[in-house]
Amino acid sequence: MVQRGPGSDLRDTRALLTRTPVVAAIALTYVAILHYAYVEYVVPAYAYLQYDYRTPDPLGYGVAVVLVVALAVLLPRRLTHPSHFIVWVLFVIAIVPSLLVPQWATALSRAEALELTLWVGACFGLVAVLGTRQALREFVPRWPLPTDTFWLLIAGIFVVLNLYAVLTVGVNLSPPALDDVYGVRGEFNEEAALSPALGYAIPLLRSVINPAMIVRGLWERRPLWLLAGVLGQVYLYAAQGAKSAIFSPLVIGAAFLLLRRRRAMAGSLPLLGVSGLAVALMALDWLRSSEHLTLLITRRTLITPGLVTTGYVQVFDDAPKAQLGHSVLEPFVRYPYQAEPPDLVGARFFGNPTTHANTGWLGDGFANFGYPGMIGASLILVLVLWMIDDAAKGLPFGFACLFLLHPALALSESAILTTILTHGVFSAIVLLALAPRTGWTRDGPVIGHDPTPAAVPDERKTWRLIS
Repeated sequence: MVQRGPGSDLRDTRALLTRTPVVAAIALTYVAILHYAYVEYVVPAYAYLQYDYRTPDPLGYGVAVVLVVALAVLLPRRLTHPSHFIVWVLFVIAIVPSLLVPQWATALSRAEALELTLWVGACFGLVAVLGTRQALREFVPRWPLPTDTFWLLIAGIFVVLNLYAVLTVGVNLSPPALDDVYGVRGEFNEEAALSPALGYAIPLLRSVINPAMIVRGLWERRPLWLLAGVLGQVYLYAAQGAKSAIFSPLVIGAAFLLLRRRRAMAGSLPLLGVSGLAVALMALDWLRSSEHLTLLITRRTLITPGLVTTGYVQVFDDAPKAQLGHSVLEPFVRYPYQAEPPDLVGARFFGNPTTHANTGWLGDGFANFGYPGMIGASLILVLVLWMIDDAAKGLPFGFACLFLLHPALALSESAILTTILTHGVFSAIVLLALAPRTGWTRDGPVIGHDPTPAAVPDERKTWRLIS
């Protein structure tokens, strides 16, 4: 009788999660979970905010579900590069809702909803095929710093930016409740209008520097770094009212549990994990005779991105397009509106002029140039993914993905250029290019090729090379 090693069951499970029928089944399960949560929880509570429901058109809904399954099967089965992890994150929290919600809500006609679904599927298919297969290599320069120098740089930026924030905004000793952050946000926006640099410093702290402190604390088992990063995010939540800051330590911690493994992770695992989380939240709500957790987390994170994309199409379909006249093309293009696209959608679609309806690269692309703008924004995203993989070559896979988690989430809810310049994508790429390629205390899969023989001092601690 053949004896099985202690890791055999884990390897069997990992192999099972990469099989096409299993990936398809997980994708269909996710569709069913989101549909149930939308109908049973979201619609009764938020129908007045465009979260209404109609019986889906069989053709349109069938196409949407087929696209969900097809894209899930098309995505990388084993995650070996940061681009693989990022496209799975975007698929789960941005693409699936943007395929399904137009079929449920009444904001678009059935024909318009089908058209949007087809464009979303085609654009993300482009990202999934090209973005995860790096066509350009060795075009991002890398200057790895010594380990101590790199982390001293991170710590220095952390101290300087937090001092600037404290001196500019002050300290709020009474953080707002999660459902009452708008007053704090209004006060922060007034401060940012007087100090424009604040609009760059705070997102850099929230999306890159504080998470980097948390990541080192987890990855290198340094509790003081972990504590500093967590306190930094709590401070930003109290000062700015950004919910992403207060939830980020939990998100990074959950991702760490998945990414700390020594072997390549199955691509469908993020989808399976988020599906399990949504079910767990509904179960907790049922036990507590409440709907709070599902409405706060599942609605906000997994459903709202699809509704906001729908809102952008409704508002800008027959209206003049923005053509980046409020952004990088402002000197060359006459912008036809008084408010920026997120505020315009907040006023016209959600009926509240104070609502800043951020959207991802697809909705923003449509607002600027219609459906061709979605393609253009997707091609920019492909280039960004190539740059990320190039900058991260030689780093532990799990560390690079954790480092990029917040910028990846920002891609799902902010314009592509804004995410690159303001929400940390460019900064994260620069820091990854500077990160040390040796001296890591936690072994695991390494992106690309081992940079130096000295990186493998002990066969028992050898980094697994992923090419």
